[in-house]
Amino acid sequence: MMNRKIIGLTMILLLAVLTLSANMANPYGPHSITAQLVPANNAKVLHERINIHIVHDTLDHTYKSQFAVEYIVHAEQSMNLPLVFLALNLDGLEKVIINQKEIKSVPLDPSDTKFSFLRFKDGYYEISYGKAEWERINLNDAFYFTAKLQKGENSIKVQYRAFMGFDRRDILKKYQIEYLLFPSKYWSSFGPIDLYLHLGNKMKAYAQNLGAPKEQTDTLIHWIIESPGKQGSFTIEVGEKISCPAQALLWIHPEVLALVGSILLLYLHIRYIYKKYKIGAYRYALLLGNLIVPASFYGFCWFWTSLANFLINGIFEHNARGYILLVLFTLPLIYIVYDLILFVVDRSIRAQFQKRQRE
Repeated sequence: MMNRKIIGLTMILLLAVLTLSANMANPYGPHSITAQLVPANNAKVLHERINIHIVHDTLDHTYKSQFAVEYIVHAEQSMNLPLVFLALNLDGLEKVIINQKEIKSVPLDPSDTKFSFLRFKDGYYEISYGKAEWERINLNDAFYFTAKLQKGENSIKVQYRAFMGFDRRDILKKYQIEYLLFPSKYWSSFGPIDLYLHLGNKMKAYAQNLGAPKEQTDTLIHWIIESPGKQGSFTIEVGEKISCPAQALLWIHPEVLALVGSILLLYLHIRYIYKKYKIGAYRYALLLGNLIVPASFYGFCWFWTSLANFLINGIFEHNARGYILLVLFTLPLIYIVYDLILFVVDRSIRAQFQKRQRE
């Protein structure tokens, strides 16, 4: 009987663990998705080199990704090649350099008749990648420039800074880099991509879908993407390096430690009530535990989460948004459930003592 009651309260606490990260506002930071250049005419890319540097933004104390991308393009003859840069949540290109000469990029303007690869259909703007293929786009996420190519090999460089998406609720913020590779299929051919991720001394890559790197050190990771057209995009997740104690605490999870602590207190409370029944002082033990044990779960959550935050970010505080509101809404429910369970426990223990007295 007593074990079932403990299991019942454990289930209530588990539900509290699942809702502990509830957030009344948008918990996610801004996120940019960028892509390869899209040609309006057929051309051949011999090689693409992508350098991504992780830079710290001192204004909002987050990290951003600085892209420097170079395309080596082969042209059979001199030509003007219209190119479109697609990006979500990006202010624009910082630099566009064609054969060592910097040019300007502009947002797509549907009223400009020279954009023969752009059309308006069924309430949406569409862009043509050659032949009869059309894709819907948002004009706010597209930038245009014309590359004057000479016969033979040409260099096209683009530079920009992108937001990396992250969850504000996480103690260890992991930032996401997302880059679209599907435009490579719209070139007449597309060679391999050399991708260099420059992490510096404070950052590390926690996850990626690029496979085993060609080369990796503490500050640099190098991948080679042999067939870009077979992979629609790549995603890399980076974050700050943390100490071994912080890693262990996050691996166990502060909420799990809080749950274990509350279950231990529940067990001790019931044992204490049973002990006090023998001397007739169980009412005080019952009341004291009823006040302390239900609130202990959130107390333990606050402590372990604040400790993890201190070990990682140097601030001893609970950083979950909406935490206080969550406590105010759920703690009364936990008190009610806990009192009902202790009421049953009280009756069970009293029945045991009365039975012994009759014997």
